[in-house]
Amino acid sequence: MTNLLPLRRLFSPLRIKSLTLKNRIVMPPMTTLLAGSSGEITDRLIAFYAARAQGGAALITVETAEVHPYTHNVALGDRGFTAIYDDRFIPGFRRLTDRLHAAGAKASLQLHHAGGAMLMLDPAHPPLAPSAIPCPGGAVPRALTIAEIEEIVEAFGAAARRAREAGFDAVDIHGGHGYLIAQFLSAYFNRRTDRYGGDLTGRVRFAVEVLHAVRRNVGDDFPVIFRFSADERVPGGRTTAESAIIAPLFAEAGADCLSITTGMHFTFLYTVAPMGMPQGLNVESAAAVKAAVDIPVMVVGKLNDPLLAESVLVAGKADLIAVGRGLIADPELPNKLQHGQSEDIRWCIACNQGCFGGLLAGLPFTCLVNPDAGRESEPRPKPAVRPKRVLVAGGGPAGMEAARSAALRGHTVVLYERDQQLGGQFFLASIPPRKQEITPYLRYIERQLGKVGVEVVLGQALTPAVIEAVKPDVIIVATGSEPLIPDVPGMDGAQVVTAHDVLAGKVWTGQRVLVVGGGQVGCETAEFLARYGKQVTIVEMRADIAPEVPMVPRAPLVHGLAQADIQLMTSTKVVEIKADGVVVERDEKREAVRDIDTVVLATGARPVHPIPDAMQPLAPEVYLIGDARSPGSAMDAIAAGTEIGRRV
Repeated sequence: MTNLLPLRRLFSPLRIKSLTLKNRIVMPPMTTLLAGSSGEITDRLIAFYAARAQGGAALITVETAEVHPYTHNVALGDRGFTAIYDDRFIPGFRRLTDRLHAAGAKASLQLHHAGGAMLMLDPAHPPLAPSAIPCPGGAVPRALTIAEIEEIVEAFGAAARRAREAGFDAVDIHGGHGYLIAQFLSAYFNRRTDRYGGDLTGRVRFAVEVLHAVRRNVGDDFPVIFRFSADERVPGGRTTAESAIIAPLFAEAGADCLSITTGMHFTFLYTVAPMGMPQGLNVESAAAVKAAVDIPVMVVGKLNDPLLAESVLVAGKADLIAVGRGLIADPELPNKLQHGQSEDIRWCIACNQGCFGGLLAGLPFTCLVNPDAGRESEPRPKPAVRPKRVLVAGGGPAGMEAARSAALRGHTVVLYERDQQLGGQFFLASIPPRKQEITPYLRYIERQLGKVGVEVVLGQALTPAVIEAVKPDVIIVATGSEPLIPDVPGMDGAQVVTAHDVLAGKVWTGQRVLVVGGGQVGCETAEFLARYGKQVTIVEMRADIAPEVPMVPRAPLVHGLAQADIQLMTSTKVVEIKADGVVVERDEKREAVRDIDTVVLATGARPVHPIPDAMQPLAPEVYLIGDARSPGSAMDAIAAGTEIGRRV
């Protein structure tokens, strides 16, 4: 397959001072929590970045290295954050840069100070910030003294010197996302009345002094990248228009490239834009900054679509494209694009479950569509010593990944799916509003099944008769789950359907719909129906809707329900379904909800069946995985499928 466009600009070189990049694809800094407990570089972290370097990205930006011991030791120690505040970290970073250079990439290190966004683990050591203005939901910081400000400025400079000595080709100063430098820049946080606050000139001073200190420490030829939020996306925060005014000041102070992002660390919809947020959401902000400066501009934000990236470069809206989550999902993305193998790219679906979700949970990086992310240092699967005949029951994410992984090791694999399409519950998950980004992954894995030689049989379940005829060595049962029907009077009524059948197109609803269950499936099904003009009410037993959904995807989900004018009845239990409505109970009182045409059940799932006893004697190895074992997330299912496929 050839690319639709030659992507000439995306794969053209760019020079920034002494640094020549082979293409315009940059991996931006993303905290992985793969460092050691004291901030040291680990083999696991090196392997993670080396895989992206080997995959063809021109510049790898290593994550948020803390420049000052206060931030790292008080708040971030023992959690896997990197650090560069002392010379003892240089040898570890040198090991990393040597690997990146050997893999064909240039390396940059992000210099970072969390400021008021620092985690407060000890009340005696509060966060430090320009002013005593807390981040939303955070602790009240202590305002820095002039002497402390000057100390931190010099810490940035010394950290840059260490980065150069460690073999980095550039440094990236983090001036965005509401961390320390951004807090000085923003009227949202900076309420100082001394020379570091007040008007725009005062608020810019700290960033300018940091740039000067870095330049003094690295020399004139060493590239300095300055990253900042062109639009802070909060009331009272800086806008793109103001950023275009201050951008030339950063260039004059020593920045050789401006890296444009938007948002604060607490405005997750913009910093790690989930499904449903626009592709290239920061491009116009980058274009406004680029028009104001004469140095290269980089832009980040859902830009792993190669045609969009190329168009941004051709239109002159940016000079470099930062691809973060896309390179987590597929480290080989640049190489595959350049060599006309775009159909083999494992596309990021912007779910944020393994990357950002892991960070929030204090867990090292992984990825829903790429379970190997963060595990690159582990031994790779070897070809099977004795190829086996493997039968897989179920074509959902667990079954497809198990089949693919087993076939890659040389086994002969046949996958049986009772429906006429692959995807299982994950296919249904791609149907509601804002979920269409799941589809490219489903297309990818289906293509890969064919490429690795998996025989796919649709419209047929794996039966004991088939097993007896084939006499397999291995059976993998990945038959998924089915709707859980609660024991409530009236559930067998003709007007009662399941969310599963609605999304699958097997049934349709009347005009007035009541959805029982306000979890993710219920909420998404409700919004799906509302898009077709249905009048929808959700009844949920818990005090809030979809509390199990992580905060990043939950925000657009809640917003979508409000926009669709869906009525919510929380802390409410359905106790009976009648011909014209339902009886609910809340506050220990019962009431009738009338004039309901259709009741849609979204009340959970259960395994389709336990492992059939009849299969046990029919194969030496029988495995039960995914929802068939216990209903869970797609990330759990894909990881389980990958693991079992490599084990057989």
